[in-house]
Amino acid sequence: MIKLGEATAEAIIQANIARIDLPEWMFNLTSDEYAACAEGHQSAAQAVLPSGKRFSVNAEFVAGYFMVQHYIETLSEKDHVLAVSPNTQMWLDDERYVSLQITWELSATKMDEQRTKLTCRVISETADASFAQASQSRSEAGTTEMNPLQLHINEETPLFAKDIERKAQAGIWN
Repeated sequence: MIKLGEATAEAIIQANIARIDLPEWMFNLTSDEYAACAEGHQSAAQAVLPSGKRFSVNAEFVAGYFMVQHYIETLSEKDHVLAVSPNTQMWLDDERYVSLQITWELSATKMDEQRTKLTCRVISETADASFAQASQSRSEAGTTEMNPLQLHINEETPLFAKDIERKAQAGIWN
């Protein structure tokens, strides 16, 4: 796999870490809740694979490209969740798409008794060497603006934190 990009953002959750369950949040997020966490978010749905691993399908626009991710639960601890979408499809237009692997990781770190730091990290990779080379060429010739993946993570992370905070304060996972 060829790494296309990586982005990390942090936000504060106003809740004790003991009241937070990141895998339960990720794999029980309703479509409306997901859509409320970023302008480009369209829809989300969850299921359980025959192996018992949880699965989430997310549809969103990032940098103007429509993407459908198929996240499989890989690591599942109350304060750390890792999901990998080995077959994300990113539509370049109505007929052409490229396959990506997206890794989505959330972790929670205790700050004090009432605050928890949420870290959201996303890694984008592809096996498509020509797409990777074209992406790298665009980046090198690009602008001084922040990359679209980082902009997207910066938008969604504080809204993820707010949704987790609302549920933690309501005692959803206790």
